[in-house]
Amino acid sequence: MDTTEITSGAEISTPVEYNARDLIIYSLGINSKDPRFTYENHDDFAAFPTYPIVLMFKGNSFDTLPFPSPAMMAFPMAPLKGIRVGLDAEKIIEKVNELPKEGAKLTLMGKTVGIHKKGSGALVEQELRLVDAAGKVYYRMVNGSFMVGAKDFKDSGKTCSVPANAPKEPPTHTFEEKTSENAPFLYRLSGDYNPLHVDEQFAQMGGFAKPIMHGQCTMGHVARQLLDGIVGGDQKRFKSIQLRFAGPMFPGETIVTEAWKVSATEYIFQSKVKETGKVCVNNGRFLVTPEGKL
Repeated sequence: MDTTEITSGAEISTPVEYNARDLIIYSLGINSKDPRFTYENHDDFAAFPTYPIVLMFKGNSFDTLPFPSPAMMAFPMAPLKGIRVGLDAEKIIEKVNELPKEGAKLTLMGKTVGIHKKGSGALVEQELRLVDAAGKVYYRMVNGSFMVGAKDFKDSGKTCSVPANAPKEPPTHTFEEKTSENAPFLYRLSGDYNPLHVDEQFAQMGGFAKPIMHGQCTMGHVARQLLDGIVGGDQKRFKSIQLRFAGPMFPGETIVTEAWKVSATEYIFQSKVKETGKVCVNNGRFLVTPEGKL
């Protein structure tokens, strides 16, 4: 299959919307206890920096949603042959401007920009922008998915995947946190209603003994560990985060995140499940601004 037409196609757009309550629900879903993200009357109340990733699921709905949701369906995956299952692979979230803390009606715009052979399938990357009616860009994001079993296609487009290998020396920072067994039930209210994360029978059909954490819930926990531990939770210092999902974790397990300082504004990181010693997040890069402002 020649995939050039897919990666060179026109952008797609879909409306998205959120309010202050949504920002609080998301922050609670990643176990934030910081009133800057969980109390709307705090002087520095703001969106947690990774919040916009959930708009790819939530769209402009304020109710529970089917899975996949209409917003997800607006950006369909490449119709490659042989796909057995699609998995979250890599994420990049870059803040360009602060999100309005009171909520906003915005547009998510983007398209598939790269399809490349990787292992037993394909890495399909979508590049997205979150913009307002005047064209102001708030966030840039890359959604990388691994299409297990994809075959008979030609590589096309570009890749946004950049290596960020953990150094061999001891980490500069180590953060540890036990997750809540109820985390997926709260996190799903932000828009990702995949039953894999709360329905035991559905999880077993997928090959898991019990429901697993949302990958993006794990990502939110890790981002919060980094933000809290490195810049004191100051979301104005957040510039971007990239990571790769290396393996699942179960609610109630403990995330141990190791970070290596590369410079005053760059950190490499990875996260492990303490109970098993297995890496759940790798290829991580966390960038901050040196002056606490964009």
